[in-house]
Amino acid sequence: MAEFLWEIGCEEIPAAMLADGVRYFAEAMENQLQKAGLYQPGVTQIESQGTPRRLMVSVLEMANLQADHVEEMRGPPVARAFDSQGKPTKAAEGFARSCGVGVAELKHLETPKGAYLCHTIHRPGQGASQLLPGMMATVLEGFGWPKTQRWGSGRMRFVRPINWMVAVLDGKIVDFSTVDGLKAGDQTQGHRFMARGPFRVFDRESFSQAMVAGRVILEMKTRQEMIETGVHRLAAQAGGRAMVLGELLRENANLTEWPLPLLGHFDPSYLAIPPEVLTTSMKNHQKYFPVEDAHGALIPCFIAISNTEVPDPSLVIQGYERVLRARLEDAAFYWEEDRKLPLESRLDSLKKVVFQAKLGSLYDKTMRIVRLATRLAEMAGSRVNPDHVVSGARVCKCDLVSGMVGQFPELQGVMGGYYAQHDGAPPQVVQAIREHYRPQGAADGLPISLEGRLLSMADKLDTLVGCFGIGLVPTGTKDPFALRRAALGIIRMMLDDGRLRLHWGELCAWAYDSFPPGMLENTKRQTVDSLIAFFFGRLQHHLKTDGFDHDLIDAVQVLGLDDFHDVGQRVRALDQFRKLPSYGALVAANKRIANILQKAGEDWRNHSLDAAAFADAAEGDLKEHLDAVATTVQSAVRSGAYDEALDHLARLRPAIDAFFDRVLVMDPDPSKRLNRLALLARVRDAFQTVADVSRLSAPEG
Repeated sequence: MAEFLWEIGCEEIPAAMLADGVRYFAEAMENQLQKAGLYQPGVTQIESQGTPRRLMVSVLEMANLQADHVEEMRGPPVARAFDSQGKPTKAAEGFARSCGVGVAELKHLETPKGAYLCHTIHRPGQGASQLLPGMMATVLEGFGWPKTQRWGSGRMRFVRPINWMVAVLDGKIVDFSTVDGLKAGDQTQGHRFMARGPFRVFDRESFSQAMVAGRVILEMKTRQEMIETGVHRLAAQAGGRAMVLGELLRENANLTEWPLPLLGHFDPSYLAIPPEVLTTSMKNHQKYFPVEDAHGALIPCFIAISNTEVPDPSLVIQGYERVLRARLEDAAFYWEEDRKLPLESRLDSLKKVVFQAKLGSLYDKTMRIVRLATRLAEMAGSRVNPDHVVSGARVCKCDLVSGMVGQFPELQGVMGGYYAQHDGAPPQVVQAIREHYRPQGAADGLPISLEGRLLSMADKLDTLVGCFGIGLVPTGTKDPFALRRAALGIIRMMLDDGRLRLHWGELCAWAYDSFPPGMLENTKRQTVDSLIAFFFGRLQHHLKTDGFDHDLIDAVQVLGLDDFHDVGQRVRALDQFRKLPSYGALVAANKRIANILQKAGEDWRNHSLDAAAFADAAEGDLKEHLDAVATTVQSAVRSGAYDEALDHLARLRPAIDAFFDRVLVMDPDPSKRLNRLALLARVRDAFQTVADVSRLSAPEG
């Protein structure tokens, strides 16, 4: 068994890329070891760690030698390998040359198809020291960094310039060089300022000792725990509690090798600025942790994470405070200046801001949002005040031309709400403006108010229809207008809120008409059809993420519905239906019915069911049971109680089973055949009031 350690030392890796780089390093190394036959399942241990300046992978208990490889090469048939006088033909001679032997050394292999020439090649396994350089080159080239760079006159590309490399196998340096000639060695570097090194290493244990001596916390998880503990301790000392977000915690851990939390303060007068401005300045721009009191109000201090331990940390803290003070001073200025003008007075300024070259300005988009929001408010009825929705729509984009949002783009919508509140707008309008960008991602919360949801839908729908109308459809990983996110936001709002039963095909068509004639290149039909298909693709993905199987979604989607809330309710009902004891038999029966009706042709469609023509009691019994549940099922479907409807339909199972056991559907008598087909069509139609059950998968086993 062998032990291998590999470290790549480089300039600071961007924090957002470090975790993926560490993960790839371990996975790629394991993959290469498996291909080479050096990986021992259940025995070999692979660990990868990283800091901003280094990536490390260690392999314990790997095989130090490949198993010997035996390869049997098959040549031409013996009948073609020798002529009538027993001399080798060109085929035999050519095969022997390819094997590196003479014809006399070839053997015969008997097979069911006859005898063939063959040769067995024994290749001794290579040692790990011979194999590792090639494996390392493959791993190094395969890092999937979002962005890479070259440095100096070299040809190599990596996330940041590589300064040193350690590669040792059982204490000996592996003979490996990068394409730019950087040779692997056995000396690593410590912290850039506190203990530079170098430190000589032989294995994983000595490397860990070198990191301790070099003042480097190698394990990412340990750095996070140190930061979290220190941040909470300092916040408590300041009389508050830290706002510790997982993303900010991970980012600081990925920015440091020796994290040291430090408590800083700012002038309490800045607390007059909206708290979102303060927290955005601290978290997003400076990577500081804000501190709040027991009631959730900010207090004038923060916690920054230093990467260096110094004798007098007060000098470092002063630097952190000075940088934040400059940010907050700008924010205070814009907070005062922006409020000197009413929010609506900025509406004309949106004419100078291009939304999309073919879709006009932000002013044009705003006017379309107003029209869409008006329509949505009408559809919502008495549950919402349409004046509030329209008022919010008129000014929802105005803060984009404010000084504050120019400095803090993350606060679009939020600042619009504050400025509308300053102008005396009703609370419903203020909240709608604040919420209309939500949700901005799968993890973002939905708008709370109905006004906010309507405004959010209008904004997102305008973007979707406009982009699809000019052919800007997401492809692969490219989605510059975040159309997938916009569609998912609408879907999440629809699934969450049963108060709005909107038909999106009709609404998309109406949104298309909001654009001036000729602005959109695709026809209305093309745009709406492709957009509805896009919506259903996102809906399927969302429901599958929530744990619903694809066949449940397909069984509902085939009905051609475009009320997403209704679709979601039906899928959930089918998920419960799957748990019934009769599920398997009913699915099988519906599949059988679908196949029979499909193969029967079109002649049964216009046939009226005639109970007097039933020739078997099982026919009448099935119709009687179908009539008994029909009213209840229809009532349940109208009220959206699909689980109740399916529960009643499940009671048809005995009658359906008896029908198929006793009745020949495709009777030679045309009248009996058509009557029975019409009866089966009624059974199918009853189930399809909820979903096409024939598309559901049969239970396993």
